[in-house]
Amino acid sequence: MSARVISIANSKGGVGKTTTCVSLSEAFAAAGMRTLVIDLDTQANASLLIFGHAGDEHLFRAINDYATISDWLLENFFAGEQRRLSEFIVTNASDVTFKGKPLPLDLIPSSPRLRKTERELIYELTAKGYAMEALQNQVGKRLRDDLNLLKAEYDVILFDCPPGISVMTETVLAASHLIIVPTIPDFMSTLGLDLFTGDIMKNLRNRDIATLPVVLATRFDNTPHQQVVLGAMRDASNAKETEFAMFKTIIPLKSGFASNPIELGPDPTLQAKWPGDALNIIESLLGEVREKLA
Repeated sequence: MSARVISIANSKGGVGKTTTCVSLSEAFAAAGMRTLVIDLDTQANASLLIFGHAGDEHLFRAINDYATISDWLLENFFAGEQRRLSEFIVTNASDVTFKGKPLPLDLIPSSPRLRKTERELIYELTAKGYAMEALQNQVGKRLRDDLNLLKAEYDVILFDCPPGISVMTETVLAASHLIIVPTIPDFMSTLGLDLFTGDIMKNLRNRDIATLPVVLATRFDNTPHQQVVLGAMRDASNAKETEFAMFKTIIPLKSGFASNPIELGPDPTLQAKWPGDALNIIESLLGEVREKLA
């Protein structure tokens, strides 16, 4: 079976993209699905959260060994090497245990060098006379080819996308079966949602890609302001000419959704990482995601 591809994206930062990506990926893995996370954010927070207690050490090793998504770009477009994404996978990267066994979750880690690498790639290829569209086509084609090879090895592949849009992110969005847009139901965050569902998704639709993004309300504190904004978001999603759908599941503003992996110690259980009712909420979201992917 070919893997289903999920992108977690939003133009705005600080809305819970990484938490959504990591919690969903761990829930997929716990459900017995072959799961891969590809971290495209230069902050590498998804990589650190998946590596867990010794995350800094594992990420340093990956960076030192030139085994990150940034190095995939460098090898293929600067060094002239033909390196597949599969060569950069860290297998069984998670330190979480589930039912007494390590959680089977694979990862292609990111690196703080990624933004610089993408910028230098643009300079390099434009200096050689490539137009921006040709650059996007080059990177996009290679990424799509490698992603298609990975699909045969996994049930689900999740991308943690950075704020804003890069050459790689646009390719990933276009290749996704599901685009999840975590959004805090407040005034500032909905501005980012408008940008994402407007300009960015319009660009994808111009390329005959009809994927409708699905908004996930996050960090909900149940204040009157957030209740009003959430209601307006739901009304907009139900409109005839809507630009997005919405999940019924709501992620509350709770400490259980922001655990520090260092404080958990080595080999935490899945329940310990997502305490209280957090795991039940994640499993509710997982059920909705699987329905949309069916």
